[in-house]
Amino acid sequence: MRYPFIIVLLFACNTIFAQGEVTTENKALIRNEHTFAFLINNNGWGMGYTYGKMVTIRKKNLWNVEWVKFKDPKEYKQYHPQYPEFRRFVFGKQNEFYNFRFSYGNLFTFFQKKDKGGIEVRCFYHVGIDAGIVKPIYYITQVMPTQIVEKINKNSLPDNIYGGAPFYKGFNEIKVIPGITSKFGASFEFSNRDLVINAIEGGIGIDVFPKVIEIMANEHNHFYFASIFLSYRFGRIVNPRGVSSKSNKKEVKND
Repeated sequence: MRYPFIIVLLFACNTIFAQGEVTTENKALIRNEHTFAFLINNNGWGMGYTYGKMVTIRKKNLWNVEWVKFKDPKEYKQYHPQYPEFRRFVFGKQNEFYNFRFSYGNLFTFFQKKDKGGIEVRCFYHVGIDAGIVKPIYYITQVMPTQIVEKINKNSLPDNIYGGAPFYKGFNEIKVIPGITSKFGASFEFSNRDLVINAIEGGIGIDVFPKVIEIMANEHNHFYFASIFLSYRFGRIVNPRGVSSKSNKKEVKND
Protein backbone atom coordinates (compact mmCIF):
# COMPACT_ATOMS: atom_id res chain seq x y z
CA MET A 1 0.00 0.00 0.00
CA ARG A 2 2.90 2.39 0.60
CA TYR A 3 4.05 2.32 -3.05
CA PRO A 4 0.97 4.04 -4.63
CA PHE A 5 1.23 6.74 -1.97
CA ILE A 6 4.91 7.37 -2.77
CA ILE A 7 4.13 7.57 -6.50
CA VAL A 8 1.38 10.14 -5.86
CA LEU A 9 3.70 12.16 -3.62
CA LEU A 10 6.48 12.28 -6.23
CA PHE A 11 4.02 13.19 -8.99
CA ALA A 12 2.56 16.00 -6.90
CA CYS A 13 5.94 17.49 -5.99
CA ASN A 14 7.03 17.42 -9.62
CA THR A 15 3.86 19.15 -10.76
CA ILE A 16 4.09 21.94 -8.18
CA PHE A 17 7.13 23.38 -9.90
CA ALA A 18 5.86 22.83 -13.43
CA GLN A 19 4.30 25.73 -15.32
CA GLY A 20 0.58 25.26 -15.91
CA GLU A 21 -2.01 27.15 -17.92
CA VAL A 22 -2.74 30.47 -16.21
CA THR A 23 -6.37 30.60 -15.20
CA THR A 24 -8.63 33.55 -15.98
CA GLU A 25 -11.40 32.23 -13.71
CA ASN A 26 -12.38 34.47 -10.80
CA LYS A 27 -11.48 32.75 -7.56
CA ALA A 28 -13.62 32.42 -4.46
CA LEU A 29 -11.89 33.77 -1.37
CA ILE A 30 -14.33 32.21 1.12
CA ARG A 31 -13.67 28.51 0.57
CA ASN A 32 -15.81 26.32 2.83
CA GLU A 33 -16.16 22.84 1.34
CA HIS A 34 -18.36 19.74 1.26
CA THR A 35 -16.46 16.62 0.18
CA PHE A 36 -16.94 12.86 -0.03
CA ALA A 37 -14.24 10.20 -0.15
CA PHE A 38 -13.69 6.57 -1.06
CA LEU A 39 -10.73 4.98 0.71
CA ILE A 40 -8.75 1.77 0.77
CA ASN A 41 -6.19 0.72 3.33
CA ASN A 42 -4.07 -2.23 4.32
CA ASN A 43 -6.89 -3.73 6.41
CA GLY A 44 -10.11 -2.77 4.66
CA TRP A 45 -11.99 -0.11 2.75
CA GLY A 46 -14.60 2.58 3.39
CA MET A 47 -16.15 5.93 2.55
CA GLY A 48 -16.66 9.24 4.28
CA TYR A 49 -17.95 12.80 4.32
CA THR A 50 -16.13 15.94 5.47
CA TYR A 51 -17.21 19.54 5.98
CA GLY A 52 -14.38 22.05 5.97
CA LYS A 53 -14.90 25.58 7.33
CA MET A 54 -12.36 28.20 6.36
CA VAL A 55 -10.57 29.92 9.27
CA THR A 56 -7.74 31.61 7.37
CA ILE A 57 -6.41 31.42 3.83
CA ARG A 58 -4.26 28.46 4.82
CA LYS A 59 -6.35 26.76 7.52
CA LYS A 60 -9.73 25.02 7.75
CA ASN A 61 -11.60 23.32 10.56
CA LEU A 62 -12.81 19.82 9.60
CA TRP A 63 -15.80 17.77 10.74
CA ASN A 64 -15.56 14.22 9.47
CA VAL A 65 -17.76 11.08 9.39
CA GLU A 66 -16.42 7.79 8.00
CA TRP A 67 -17.62 4.22 7.63
CA VAL A 68 -14.93 1.55 7.36
CA LYS A 69 -15.05 -2.24 7.03
CA PHE A 70 -12.05 -3.88 8.68
CA LYS A 71 -10.69 -7.18 7.38
CA ASP A 72 -8.10 -9.64 8.59
CA PRO A 73 -5.09 -9.85 6.20
CA LYS A 74 -5.53 -13.65 5.98
CA GLU A 75 -9.14 -13.58 4.82
CA TYR A 76 -9.76 -15.69 1.73
CA LYS A 77 -13.22 -16.31 0.28
CA GLN A 78 -13.97 -19.78 -1.07
CA TYR A 79 -16.76 -22.09 -2.23
CA HIS A 80 -17.39 -25.62 -1.07
CA PRO A 81 -16.29 -27.69 -4.09
CA GLN A 82 -19.45 -29.83 -4.03
CA TYR A 83 -21.89 -26.99 -3.28
CA PRO A 84 -20.88 -23.97 -5.40
CA GLU A 85 -24.47 -22.70 -5.32
CA PHE A 86 -24.06 -21.63 -1.68
CA ARG A 87 -22.57 -18.30 -0.66
CA ARG A 88 -18.80 -17.98 -0.49
CA PHE A 89 -17.29 -17.98 2.98
CA VAL A 90 -14.06 -17.09 4.79
CA PHE A 91 -13.03 -20.09 6.82
CA GLY A 92 -12.10 -19.15 10.38
CA LYS A 93 -13.92 -15.81 10.42
CA GLN A 94 -16.12 -15.31 13.47
CA ASN A 95 -17.37 -11.74 13.10
CA GLU A 96 -17.80 -8.94 10.62
CA PHE A 97 -16.40 -5.69 11.98
CA TYR A 98 -17.54 -2.25 10.79
CA ASN A 99 -16.43 1.05 12.27
CA PHE A 100 -18.06 4.48 12.28
CA ARG A 101 -15.65 7.35 12.93
CA PHE A 102 -16.76 10.78 14.13
CA SER A 103 -13.85 13.19 14.23
CA TYR A 104 -12.71 16.80 14.24
CA GLY A 105 -9.48 18.21 12.86
CA ASN A 106 -7.68 20.82 10.81
CA LEU A 107 -6.44 21.15 7.25
CA PHE A 108 -3.42 23.30 6.39
CA THR A 109 -2.48 24.46 2.89
CA PHE A 110 1.27 24.55 2.19
CA PHE A 111 1.32 25.23 -1.56
CA GLN A 112 -1.64 27.01 -3.14
CA LYS A 113 -2.66 26.22 -6.70
CA LYS A 114 -2.17 29.21 -9.03
CA ASP A 115 -2.52 27.62 -12.48
CA LYS A 116 -4.93 25.27 -14.21
CA GLY A 117 -3.42 21.82 -14.08
CA GLY A 118 -1.47 22.66 -10.94
CA ILE A 119 -1.65 20.84 -7.63
CA GLU A 120 -2.44 22.27 -4.21
CA VAL A 121 -0.61 20.51 -1.39
CA ARG A 122 -2.42 20.24 1.94
CA CYS A 123 -1.89 18.43 5.23
CA PHE A 124 -4.61 17.34 7.66
CA TYR A 125 -5.30 15.53 10.91
CA HIS A 126 -8.41 14.16 12.65
CA VAL A 127 -9.08 13.01 16.20
CA GLY A 128 -12.36 11.63 17.49
CA ILE A 129 -14.43 8.67 18.62
CA ASP A 130 -15.31 5.29 17.13
CA ALA A 131 -18.48 3.24 17.16
CA GLY A 132 -17.37 -0.27 16.26
CA ILE A 133 -20.06 -2.70 15.08
CA VAL A 134 -19.45 -6.44 15.65
CA LYS A 135 -21.81 -8.84 13.85
CA PRO A 136 -21.46 -12.62 14.25
CA ILE A 137 -21.10 -14.75 11.11
CA TYR A 138 -23.10 -17.95 10.62
CA TYR A 139 -22.25 -20.85 8.33
CA ILE A 140 -24.15 -23.72 6.74
CA THR A 141 -22.71 -26.74 8.55
CA GLN A 142 -25.23 -29.39 7.49
CA VAL A 143 -27.18 -29.83 4.28
CA MET A 144 -28.98 -33.19 4.63
CA PRO A 145 -31.49 -34.20 5.88
CA THR A 146 -32.13 -30.60 7.01
CA GLN A 147 -30.03 -27.50 6.62
CA ILE A 148 -28.35 -26.22 9.79
CA VAL A 149 -26.65 -22.85 10.25
CA GLU A 150 -24.39 -22.08 13.19
CA LYS A 151 -21.26 -20.24 14.31
CA ILE A 152 -17.81 -21.76 14.11
CA ASN A 153 -15.03 -22.01 16.68
CA LYS A 154 -11.31 -22.80 16.78
CA ASN A 155 -11.98 -26.51 16.40
CA SER A 156 -14.17 -26.25 13.28
CA LEU A 157 -12.95 -27.95 10.11
CA PRO A 158 -13.30 -26.45 6.61
CA ASP A 159 -14.74 -29.74 5.26
CA ASN A 160 -17.70 -29.30 7.61
CA ILE A 161 -18.69 -25.92 6.15
CA TYR A 162 -20.83 -25.88 3.02
CA GLY A 163 -21.33 -22.14 2.62
CA GLY A 164 -22.12 -18.87 4.26
CA ALA A 165 -25.51 -18.25 5.85
CA PRO A 166 -27.58 -15.20 4.75
CA PHE A 167 -26.03 -11.87 5.75
CA TYR A 168 -28.95 -10.90 8.01
CA LYS A 169 -28.30 -13.93 10.23
CA GLY A 170 -26.80 -12.58 13.47
CA PHE A 171 -28.31 -9.08 13.30
CA ASN A 172 -29.98 -9.65 16.68
CA GLU A 173 -26.53 -10.26 18.23
CA ILE A 174 -24.84 -7.07 17.04
CA LYS A 175 -22.65 -5.32 19.61
CA VAL A 176 -21.42 -1.73 19.62
CA ILE A 177 -17.92 -1.14 20.96
CA PRO A 178 -16.76 2.48 21.50
CA GLY A 179 -13.20 3.55 20.75
CA ILE A 180 -10.96 6.44 19.83
CA THR A 181 -9.50 7.34 16.44
CA SER A 182 -6.84 9.60 14.95
CA LYS A 183 -5.57 10.13 11.44
CA PHE A 184 -2.85 12.17 9.75
CA GLY A 185 -2.22 12.62 6.04
CA ALA A 186 -1.42 14.71 2.99
CA SER A 187 -3.85 15.82 0.29
CA PHE A 188 -3.07 16.72 -3.33
CA GLU A 189 -5.93 18.72 -4.89
CA PHE A 190 -5.76 18.77 -8.71
CA SER A 191 -9.11 20.04 -10.05
CA ASN A 192 -8.84 22.58 -12.91
CA ARG A 193 -12.06 24.31 -11.77
CA ASP A 194 -11.99 26.72 -8.86
CA LEU A 195 -15.24 25.62 -7.18
CA VAL A 196 -14.71 21.86 -7.68
CA ILE A 197 -12.51 19.66 -5.50
CA ASN A 198 -10.72 16.55 -6.71
CA ALA A 199 -7.95 15.21 -4.50
CA ILE A 200 -5.80 12.19 -3.83
CA GLU A 201 -4.98 11.64 -0.15
CA GLY A 202 -2.69 9.32 1.71
CA GLY A 203 -1.60 8.87 5.29
CA ILE A 204 -1.75 6.81 8.46
CA GLY A 205 -4.38 6.27 11.13
CA ILE A 206 -5.14 4.25 14.22
CA ASP A 207 -8.33 3.07 15.94
CA VAL A 208 -8.12 1.82 19.53
CA PHE A 209 -10.81 -0.11 21.44
CA PRO A 210 -11.10 -1.17 25.10
CA LYS A 211 -11.23 -4.87 24.23
CA VAL A 212 -9.91 -7.28 21.62
CA ILE A 213 -12.03 -7.36 18.45
CA GLU A 214 -12.50 -11.02 17.54
CA ILE A 215 -12.64 -11.08 13.75
CA MET A 216 -10.99 -14.50 13.32
CA ALA A 217 -11.30 -17.63 15.45
CA ASN A 218 -7.67 -17.56 16.53
CA GLU A 219 -5.33 -15.79 18.92
CA HIS A 220 -4.14 -13.17 16.42
CA ASN A 221 -6.90 -10.61 17.03
CA HIS A 222 -6.10 -7.15 18.40
CA PHE A 223 -7.70 -4.24 20.27
CA TYR A 224 -6.29 -1.70 17.79
CA PHE A 225 -6.17 -1.25 14.01
CA ALA A 226 -3.23 0.65 12.49
CA SER A 227 -3.86 1.66 8.88
CA ILE A 228 -2.03 3.06 5.89
CA PHE A 229 -4.69 4.56 3.64
CA LEU A 230 -5.13 6.00 0.17
CA SER A 231 -8.31 7.82 -0.81
CA TYR A 232 -9.97 9.79 -3.58
CA ARG A 233 -11.86 12.89 -2.39
CA PHE A 234 -14.34 14.92 -4.42
CA GLY A 235 -16.77 17.75 -3.72
CA ARG A 236 -17.43 21.47 -4.07
CA ILE A 237 -16.67 24.82 -2.52
CA VAL A 238 -19.81 26.10 -0.74
CA ASN A 239 -20.84 29.68 0.05
CA PRO A 240 -18.18 31.00 -2.37
CA ARG A 241 -18.50 34.63 -1.27
CA GLY A 242 -15.88 37.21 -2.08
CA VAL A 243 -15.23 36.24 -5.69
CA SER A 244 -12.31 38.39 -6.74
CA SER A 245 -12.90 41.02 -9.40
CA LYS A 246 -12.08 44.71 -9.88
CA SER A 247 -15.39 45.74 -8.37
CA ASN A 248 -15.79 43.11 -5.66
CA LYS A 249 -13.11 41.87 -3.27
CA LYS A 250 -13.35 40.69 0.30
CA GLU A 251 -10.39 40.39 2.57
CA VAL A 252 -9.78 37.11 4.27
CA LYS A 253 -7.64 36.94 7.36
CA ASN A 254 -4.18 35.55 6.54
CA ASP A 255 -2.19 33.30 8.80
